[in-house]
Amino acid sequence: MSEKELTLVERCILITLMIKATPLPQTYFTNVAGIGLKADHRRRLLSLKMIEVTEKPITLALTDEGWARAAEEMGAEPPKGAGTSGGTLYVALDFLRRLVDHAGVRADDLFRLEINSNAVLSAGTKSTASDLTRDRQADPVTLVRQAYQKLATALGDYVMLSDLRSALGELSRAEVDAALVELNRDRNVHLVPESNQKVLRAEERAAAVSIGNQDKHLIAISS
Repeated sequence: MSEKELTLVERCILITLMIKATPLPQTYFTNVAGIGLKADHRRRLLSLKMIEVTEKPITLALTDEGWARAAEEMGAEPPKGAGTSGGTLYVALDFLRRLVDHAGVRADDLFRLEINSNAVLSAGTKSTASDLTRDRQADPVTLVRQAYQKLATALGDYVMLSDLRSALGELSRAEVDAALVELNRDRNVHLVPESNQKVLRAEERAAAVSIGNQDKHLIAISS
């Protein structure tokens, strides 16, 4: 295999990061996308300067080189051994290539498109977290989203659930848990466990929500 020839798993990592258009925790690939991302894959893509990696939790993001390489997959043939699922993936990627060509946009502009712009509050209309929790007319899911936007520096950043619960002090734990479980069904919401359990403080452990028999400690909302 040449230096820049990628395995199917490595290609799928780049494709997933491109389509989601946001940094993703390693646990997303293994627990949600079903991609067998291993340390060797991560190190290779990092050595090729196609991704950036941050810790706590381990999170992957595309570099400019990574975006360009992922976009190439939209016009590529499926690699040998891709199988039925891989072949179907590349049929869908070919459709995306034709869509990008027809629209005359860059791939990163397409995947960063905000479908529901009303879900994002403008900076000038953001309320304080305490104001949000006093607004009992809003449902808990909306309040969680609004509190996240207050706490996160930017969409897609990870926020500890302990901080989120503190910002939603007037909601019961059951209300917050139910809202988080509902939000977990949204493809733009990522609830993940802390990859290094040893660094968790007692309050951070206590604030976790259990989904699929796994404690989740962080949340990111990309749109």
